[in-house]
Amino acid sequence: MVKAKVIRKEWCPILAPKIFQNTVLGETYVYEPEQMIGKSIIQNLMNLTNDVKRQNINVKFKVANVQNGKAFADVIGYYMAQSSIRRLIRRNIEKINMSFLCKTSDNKNLQIKPLLIARSATTGSVATKMRKNAQDFIVKYINSVSYDNLVNDMITHKLQAFLKKDLNKIHPLRICEIRSMEIVDLEKKKEAQNQAKAAKKEKHAKKAESKAAEKKESKAKEEKSEVKENKETVKESKDTQKTEAKDTAEKEQKSEQSS
Repeated sequence: MVKAKVIRKEWCPILAPKIFQNTVLGETYVYEPEQMIGKSIIQNLMNLTNDVKRQNINVKFKVANVQNGKAFADVIGYYMAQSSIRRLIRRNIEKINMSFLCKTSDNKNLQIKPLLIARSATTGSVATKMRKNAQDFIVKYINSVSYDNLVNDMITHKLQAFLKKDLNKIHPLRICEIRSMEIVDLEKKKEAQNQAKAAKKEKHAKKAESKAAEKKESKAKEEKSEVKENKETVKESKDTQKTEAKDTAEKEQKSEQSS
């Protein structure tokens, strides 16, 4: 009798792309290596570059393919740690946050969120000009490079250095960073926005219905109260008439008796 083959789980490594020399990001415990496709993992940039200055950056990877039992991951996100952002902020100093969509030369749709912190307080017009110039510069830069080159330029701080040099002509900057970068699916994003709009519309409709129901209930209570008051008024009027009639009858009776 042939024994059934027992399938066992195995530890399979997840490797970073070539930009990080295919460094092992971690391992996952699966029955088949193909099950790793689509799995994501976040690593600190300091561990990948051995540069202590980059410990405030986290990079997100996603497994794209599997070869010979090894999973190869691509970079799908670049994020500054929130704790490091809080440490950079100072009182009475202009902080400029932005968020916009752009596309690389190889048609990767990205959402970019730069962070600009000036060396001193600025006027509203200067901040507006810096925001516009920063967006124009980044969009033009990203349109001219491939996604892999963009990731490399962000990790080596090349993009941030060029952006800072350009914006320093308007107002001196203390910090010029990319707070967040991630690949976005525009169709899913649009669908999510439509769902959010629909949910908001439904919420407003329910709120309007609730207000209408409350108004109707309040009006019904007022009408009921009015009817009750009218009944009480009629009853008081009848009681008064009865009392007056009784008093008149008693007076007439006494008058007849005295005569």
